[in-house]
Amino acid sequence: MRDIAKASGTTPAAMYHYYASKQELLMDIIGRFMEQSIEVTRAAVEAAGDDPSAQLFAAARSHVLWNASDVMSSFLVNSEIRSLEPDNRRLNIAQRDKLQRMFDSVVVQGVAAGAFLTPWPREASRAVVTMCTAVATWYKSAGELSPEEIANRYGFLALSLVGGQADSVSS
Repeated sequence: MRDIAKASGTTPAAMYHYYASKQELLMDIIGRFMEQSIEVTRAAVEAAGDDPSAQLFAAARSHVLWNASDVMSSFLVNSEIRSLEPDNRRLNIAQRDKLQRMFDSVVVQGVAAGAFLTPWPREASRAVVTMCTAVATWYKSAGELSPEEIANRYGFLALSLVGGQADSVSS
């Protein structure tokens, strides 16, 4: 709390005016990040139209861009589940599940439509989300690739993972 207070130009006592506990602050950070992650993914899928390949490409791309946009928060969200109290952990898992179900839905529909060939749609979908989320563990803004270039590559990787074709998407 001292570090956060110092970085925000306030005192630790003032932090407790806004948050009753460290747990409440942690959950606020996690909850906000996950809400936005869900929203940017939903918007990307909706904007992609009806084609499952375009939807998956857009979902993977948006998820990479979101996680690369704030690597500190992404890393915190994905590593500090162990620090959450049981009720907060359940809330966080529900948010993660909601995000995962969006990807699952796209992949399952793509398999049903014959656009994706994977025999394991749910596992493939989980692998896509995991690889896109993990960008925050290694991405550096000073790296050789921009977030957009990484996101495009991961969009194509997501399609490869599910046995899809990239001919209906453009980077």
